[in-house]
Amino acid sequence: MKYQLALMVLLLGVSGCQQGQAANTEQLAPEPLVEAIDPQQDPIAAVKAKEKQMTLTADQDVDVLRRQALSAIGDASADDNNQCRIAGFGHKPCGGPAQYVAYSTKGGNEAEILKKIAAYNAAAQAENMRLGRMSDCAVVPKPAVELSDGQCKLVKNNSY
Repeated sequence: MKYQLALMVLLLGVSGCQQGQAANTEQLAPEPLVEAIDPQQDPIAAVKAKEKQMTLTADQDVDVLRRQALSAIGDASADDNNQCRIAGFGHKPCGGPAQYVAYSTKGGNEAEILKKIAAYNAAAQAENMRLGRMSDCAVVPKPAVELSDGQCKLVKNNSY
């Protein structure tokens, strides 16, 4: 009987350690964007919280950032095909770019263009999360780029 009791205590101790290890490796759920307020208990606070969540600040205005990025890209004029580049533009709710854009390094402003594209992409991703948007989750294939009539243009890749 003593041995059975000692074995049971040993088994409980080992299983407890294993459970503790598993608990340490679990990922925590992300924090909500706005603290959840029960509309049944406090409807006014729930409406105000939702309005706050839906409000954009000036630095997060996705349309403004999109226009700034497209303005930085300009007409993507280039002298050589080596000056043409491709960047993901926008953000699909499931992840990845919503589309691609061609830009040129001819003016030497590639870092500025990429910075503006990154700002727009981050704002688009944040807006998708904030609004709880969904998409078809299809992967947008990365096109090729070519120089045509002095401009970098996207060319569909038919290898897919």
